[in-house]
Amino acid sequence: MQDLPPIGGYDPVQWKRNLPTRGFRASIYFWGILGICSFGFYRYYQGVDEQRELTREKRWARFYLEPLLAAEDDRNTARRYFAEMERQKLIKESATDAKVKAAIEDEIYHDKSKQRFPKYVAGLNPKDI
Repeated sequence: MQDLPPIGGYDPVQWKRNLPTRGFRASIYFWGILGICSFGFYRYYQGVDEQRELTREKRWARFYLEPLLAAEDDRNTARRYFAEMERQKLIKESATDAKVKAAIEDEIYHDKSKQRFPKYVAGLNPKDI
């Protein structure tokens, strides 16, 4: 007796490798990376627009505050000027030598048409007087 093939025949011979696929198809990776990059650019340009808006607000705030800042600078200049006058008065009172007193009382500027405010002065801090 001889063995015969089973009824319906043998299963086909698997001649090609059947390796399982790892990960997704390449097109899914492509569209995923494209979507992530697009979202990143979207958020980046949102940030650029926000920075532009903040810069504009800062500039307009500066424009509106300019008179206030100028007045504050004028007050500071006047305070320093009067403090300097007080300092000069104290120096004049404390001078004992006649030559020194005459040199102190000499005017530095001969032109009286302008008011000159000292920006930087030597000596004591006005708060210390």
